[in-house]
Amino acid sequence: MRVLLRVHGFVQGVGYRDYVRRMAEHYDVKGYVKNVEDGSVEVLAEASERQLSEFIKDIEVRTYHGPEVHKIERIESPAVVSTLTSFEVL
Repeated sequence: MRVLLRVHGFVQGVGYRDYVRRMAEHYDVKGYVKNVEDGSVEVLAEASERQLSEFIKDIEVRTYHGPEVHKIERIESPAVVSTLTSFEVL
């Protein structure tokens, strides 16, 4: 399963992309995470439905002195033959 996520909140300049990468490695999620000009972060994630569910729960963080996710928009992507082999910070 593949999903495209748009993460809104205080998520740029606070180590959020690296945190997402670590969680992706933990859950064996393939894809990428990158900053978007509007201040949000985009995540393309590919894994089993169970892995994605846990991954998305874990990246919805709110910390006192760091990332603070206000909302995650989830866009289902059609099934495709995967060419993803890793998770990258772009």
